[in-house]
Amino acid sequence: MFVLSCEPATSAVPEWHRELFRGHEEIVSSTEGWSPGSLNLAQAFATKLRSLLAHGDITRLLIDFSRHPDDPERFSRFSKKLTDEQKQKLDERHHRAHLNTLKQRILAEQQRTGEALHLTLRAEDEPGMPTVELLHSGERDIETKFVERWRTALQAAAPDLKVSSRIDQSYGLSRFLREEFATGFGSVNVVVARSCFLDGKPVRWEQLKKTLLATLPQPQPTVPS
Repeated sequence: MFVLSCEPATSAVPEWHRELFRGHEEIVSSTEGWSPGSLNLAQAFATKLRSLLAHGDITRLLIDFSRHPDDPERFSRFSKKLTDEQKQKLDERHHRAHLNTLKQRILAEQQRTGEALHLTLRAEDEPGMPTVELLHSGERDIETKFVERWRTALQAAAPDLKVSSRIDQSYGLSRFLREEFATGFGSVNVVVARSCFLDGKPVRWEQLKKTLLATLPQPQPTVPS
């Protein structure tokens, strides 16, 4: 039922684009270029669920895989300097390839089980953010019910853990996938505090992953009205 992805997984720069970042290597390796902890989290989910994981293969400073494919902001202040032809190649080789992989896996899950739930996982470090935040559209039962069940299970298992859910307003990957799959599909953004990965605060990283995986609910098939 699950389709897993991690977009800001790496700070890798292909050799043919290294000149673009000459003198700015520290920015590429910073959290502007990728999201430390995200791939580690996503790999834990893939291992537990015995599921394939689709992840970004280059720095988001070249192209941001978490953006909608029509969003001009998917190119950073560095990659906006590229020619239109170079941008098109980036799209085709990396962003579009990632989207096509996700679409194929979603379709395969729908054919196998009737529905597919996409989880995109990442670690962030925003002021005042909870330890775990679950983002969904608020318009699809498969997402809303899943988020409610997971949040309830998390709070029961770890009462001190700060967990919240909110409506995803972004013009991003999840919206694109919802446009592609009108029924039998949902997409939930799983965002955790990066401080757990870097500093073990407010929760040790391994403990956080263990709690998330132990409480992860199985999606319940929706019943047609």
